[in-house]
Amino acid sequence: MVTLNDDRSAALLIRVWVEEGTGGFRSRVSSIDTSGGEDTGEITVAVASSTDDVLDAVRRWLEDFTRRASDPIDTD
Repeated sequence: MVTLNDDRSAALLIRVWVEEGTGGFRSRVSSIDTSGGEDTGEITVAVASSTDDVLDAVRRWLEDFTRRASDPIDTD
């Protein structure tokens, strides 16, 4: 399937919670396509338990989003 991209947009949601007794946290990074059209739902980008891992997941997601947004044709 080939789809022409107009104004591509998405939301990135970071959920963070503290796990009792561990002193650490867990997180889930999710992406939601807000461009309209087909409902793609929420996609898990990463599950992480360190600040660096969360930041790396956000960086990868942003790089992928901007790369795909600059392509006039999306062949995924």
